[in-house]
Amino acid sequence: MAWLRLTTAATLIPLSLQTLFVVTALCTNEPSFSYVPPGFTQIGRPSNDTTIDIRIALKAVDNAGLQSKLYEISTPGSPSYGQYLTRDEIEVYAAPSAESMTAVTSWLQSKNITAALTGPFGEYLSFTIQVSEANNLLNADYTNFTYSTPSTSSQAVQMWGLYTAAYSIPMNLSEHISLIHPSSAFAPPAIRSGRTLLYPRATSPSHGTASATFAKRTNTAPASCETLVPPSCLQSLYGIPSTPATQSSNVLGVSALQSNWALDSDLEDFLTEYRPDMSPETTFTVVTVANGSNPQEPGDASFEASLDIQYTVGIATKVPIEFISVGYDGLDFFTSLTDLAEYLITADDPPQVVTTSYGVGEGFFSPNDAGLMEQVCNSLMQATSRGISLLVSSGDDGAGGCTAGPTNLTLFTAFPSACPFVTAVGSVTKISPEVASNFSGGGFSNYFTRPSYQDNAVSSYLSSIGSANEGLYNSSGRAVPDIAAQGEKIPIISNGQAVLEEGTSASSPIFASVISLVNDRLIEEGKPVLGFLNPFIYSNPQAFFDIVNGNTPGLVPADCPGSNGWPALEGWDPATGFGTPNFDAIALAAGL
Repeated sequence: MAWLRLTTAATLIPLSLQTLFVVTALCTNEPSFSYVPPGFTQIGRPSNDTTIDIRIALKAVDNAGLQSKLYEISTPGSPSYGQYLTRDEIEVYAAPSAESMTAVTSWLQSKNITAALTGPFGEYLSFTIQVSEANNLLNADYTNFTYSTPSTSSQAVQMWGLYTAAYSIPMNLSEHISLIHPSSAFAPPAIRSGRTLLYPRATSPSHGTASATFAKRTNTAPASCETLVPPSCLQSLYGIPSTPATQSSNVLGVSALQSNWALDSDLEDFLTEYRPDMSPETTFTVVTVANGSNPQEPGDASFEASLDIQYTVGIATKVPIEFISVGYDGLDFFTSLTDLAEYLITADDPPQVVTTSYGVGEGFFSPNDAGLMEQVCNSLMQATSRGISLLVSSGDDGAGGCTAGPTNLTLFTAFPSACPFVTAVGSVTKISPEVASNFSGGGFSNYFTRPSYQDNAVSSYLSSIGSANEGLYNSSGRAVPDIAAQGEKIPIISNGQAVLEEGTSASSPIFASVISLVNDRLIEEGKPVLGFLNPFIYSNPQAFFDIVNGNTPGLVPADCPGSNGWPALEGWDPATGFGTPNFDAIALAAGL
């Protein structure tokens, strides 16, 4: 029998991450990995009777067809616009073929392995076996790794997972299997896109002039909004109505990964302080996925979850809010995102808008991770096909951390914001005018190609910048972000403490709230919700306030010699996308 051998591959860009984690070394004579991402430490082979949970992903019958259908139902002017798919209709594209199921199941059974069908459409074969059996099955050599990252006070270390430098599958199965996880792809933890501050920070932007082609700001905001940006400032800047939404079927989801929780008492204090026109008893519904939870003990709140809840409940007035808590038990980011996507795909009545404020810089990954990233991105495509707007923070590394690779420097963006089936949200600051935050994540993906809906806008930008950053980026990659919103000097209350937040993790829930309020009016008039937003956004640049000030060198520009990041220019740019929301103009473009 012929076998296909798969090995680890080197990456160009390491990226330091933050997370939390503990354990000891096991043995020597370790297998050799060609690339180990920063933060991971190889600590030796496990004992042979250690168990490992393995999931084999089977190839979908027609991912390309689903992508074409998604664009068809999401593009304004299309005869099928707004005719979103049901779960059963998605299954026609996303399920594996009977041939693939039979071929891979037969192989496992020949090895005395019984696998369970998992995933929304039975696209995974999942099983638990001893490491010795996994090594024999895959001609692998699994070894233990810890993951660690410096924290403000100590170095936290935790057992992370089992990986192998290489593995093999029978050649005849390569046409049926997308990936095997875990294997040689290092899967990182989730990282929140944001920072918590006790005081505001100043910026020194470049300056430009907005064109009449795009929306000019007529909305005004108090001068106090230069130093503090509570809900009232956002309402003034973006024309967001404070009148209550009326449609109970219109739901806004807030994803909570990696044990990030929100306290009811913090929300009550926040509404009392910053939305006195709302009842302080306004709350949210908790939806648990994969054994998630939302405990309410003092000290349980995280800054991220507090921010996300307070700037959805506090902006999308009276829109029902779902806090989607995805369980965390040492699971990697890819698994958490997959769990979230599977909930959205299978739920009877999923939220029409979901905001996610977590991501990982593409510089962390190697080409060996491409299959996992594609698998997760395809799951998100399935979710958006149901008419769900997925908003994702674009990251807080500006143009990306630059590190010398084999041939040159490379700028990068983040994942999952680089997935072409989500809407990536960048950050701005100041009010007169709004300016790109220097950390606003953006650029061009090294893993996902540019979708057709971006071609005109991105080509125009690349022509405008000429040779700037030449050789440092993938000009044919998916461009990020798509739009932006305020992301600095955002006050929240977490565990009873008043603090300021900054980051695209603030921008995403703010923009998601705007879309949810537009959806409320669409539902009231019997029209379909906006669904997958990107074709709508790129068809209606006039619906956003164009940002032409600032650039994105990142928080530590010295880390990126030879680049000032991406400048904000007229029209779309990798600093702020098409700009910030203009509620009335978005509603008008949506046919209201």
